Amino acid sequence: MKPTAILSEAWRNIATGTTRALACAAILTLIATGVAVFDLTGIISLQRESRQWATSAAAIHIISGSKQIDPITCASLTRTTGTTHDGTTNPIQAAGAIKSNGEITLTAMSSAPLDAWQATPGLADVLGIGATQQTHPGVWISSQLAATLHAREGDNLPTTQGVMHISAVFPWADDSRDQRLAYAIITPTPINASQQWDECWATINPANPDAEDLLSTTAAAIPGAAPATQTKQANTMLGTNPELDTRYRQRITRIMLFITPIAAFAIALMAARARRIEIADDLHMGIPRQSILAATALETLAWTLPAILTATAITYTAARWTSGHANALTLTAIQLPALAAAIVTAQIGTATSIATIRDNQLFTYFKNRQ
Repeated sequence: MKPTAILSEAWRNIATGTTRALACAAILTLIATGVAVFDLTGIISLQRESRQWATSAAAIHIISGSKQIDPITCASLTRTTGTTHDGTTNPIQAAGAIKSNGEITLTAMSSAPLDAWQATPGLADVLGIGATQQTHPGVWISSQLAATLHAREGDNLPTTQGVMHISAVFPWADDSRDQRLAYAIITPTPINASQQWDECWATINPANPDAEDLLSTTAAAIPGAAPATQTKQANTMLGTNPELDTRYRQRITRIMLFITPIAAFAIALMAARARRIEIADDLHMGIPRQSILAATALETLAWTLPAILTATAITYTAARWTSGHANALTLTAIQLPALAAAIVTAQIGTATSIATIRDNQLFTYFKNRQ
């Protein structure tokens, strides 16, 4: 058959309903959408756990040692990586050193002095202080202290040591996290190579034992003092390691993504098999099997492509509604391989069905029809 004849035959079969395109497309759309949305639900749940892990300060790890921490080594941790058991590397996102600097007394709270800390600039990223806030000279206070003082970023704090400008207010909830910074005033201080600090704080997300071990490289041994080799989390309420990466890779819904291409194969196989009398009759009249396969492949594409495009659009819309545009693109991209595979497996199903139909069985098909 000529290409124009093949196209014409495919179009007639679609237009007259012989192909059952609407029914096949509807079934595949429902299956593909259901599987994709179900997988999205699991992924979004893991993402929420990851955000909770980060915002609860569970990702912040601390190594302490009075005058034993090298601030330069601490700051350089962001240029190192920790290797996981599967060979991937995860960098330490932020790191900074702090040290105690006595107390500061507010003129409005003369009977309740606040702890004073000095911090290297890198601690701003650990505490979630933005780059714009870091450009303004001043001190940092927690959201708890700001609420107590009814103060906000840009205000001035009268103290017995003079007026201090609040350049940043960092989020620090009253939960199970380390509360030493909750009611304290932190002064950003440039790194001095000749000074040793008290603690090194580092943000490690996802959790990585190898990266955590790197914190011990910031400690310097001091004769007569206990070595600073033990690290701790700023908040242990959510455990030590949620293993979100492993849970993402091993999620049950990931295996279910194979349902879509398998369903596409089965639908195409049955749709072509349902037309076995028509196909056997065409073969009996001498129409080449290749021409029949080409026409049927076009008909299969006519219902698989719209079904997959519709499922993709619904998946993106559902993801955007729950998690925003940027994340929706990422989540939809995760589903695309399985959705695209359905187009291929449907063609395989069609070809398999047509390959098993024989013209010499025409009368058998006719006699066994329902």
